[in-house]
Amino acid sequence: MVDGQLDLFDARRWSRERRVDEASRLADALSGQLGEPVRLTVHDNRSIMVSWRRTRGLFHLRVHHMFLDAPREVVEALAVFGKPGSRQRAAAGRRIDAYVRHHRARIGGGRPQRLDPRGRHHDLAALFEEENRAHFGGAIHARIGWGALRPGGRRRSIKTGVYLHDQRVIRIHPALDRPEVPAYYVRAVVFHEMLHQAVPVVERGGRRVIHSAEFRRREKAHPDFARARTWEAAHLHLLLGGKPR
Repeated sequence: MVDGQLDLFDARRWSRERRVDEASRLADALSGQLGEPVRLTVHDNRSIMVSWRRTRGLFHLRVHHMFLDAPREVVEALAVFGKPGSRQRAAAGRRIDAYVRHHRARIGGGRPQRLDPRGRHHDLAALFEEENRAHFGGAIHARIGWGALRPGGRRRSIKTGVYLHDQRVIRIHPALDRPEVPAYYVRAVVFHEMLHQAVPVVERGGRRVIHSAEFRRREKAHPDFARARTWEAAHLHLLLGGKPR
């Protein structure tokens, strides 16, 4: 199966039929190299270009649209990167990173999204300023706002927030903007995303470490960490349930 959305720049250059054909070609090539079915999702995410997971014997791959016309050696690297425990995985990761750097101009070419920090129930700008003063000495420089509300019903998973390094932008999932979600939980999510700027990604052995030991240490030291985790464990169904009220 293939689904996803391309940015406006590529939509002008390619017809929908070509996008589907290229995505199907990529999925078939990866499936042939892995020897197993591949479910491919194409996106225009600005921070995570490639992600793999495997559930019920099926490989799920999410890739930025820049990979739709990737050369054979990059497609091979994607397949290797999806194999846990592969000895060539680190080298494949470096090849993928090099490809992303070379095509960085294709990231974020779509229509810019509105970034509004004031929700119906939680003001992200106020929480950001409070956290910046209390835990970062005012050193974090980023814009913050609620992400776009996607159509659909109940979700299987949720990414509560994201930090876009290049744009210095924090987006918080709109499912958190509801009266049932306590302010301390939203505050902990905002702090987590701010921490990505204070403790950036490090490279170790060809692998990108997003949540390093230092990151985890500082996150756990936050006064709301424990109760936010406890609340999330007890109310995850609320965040997965659908639209904010």
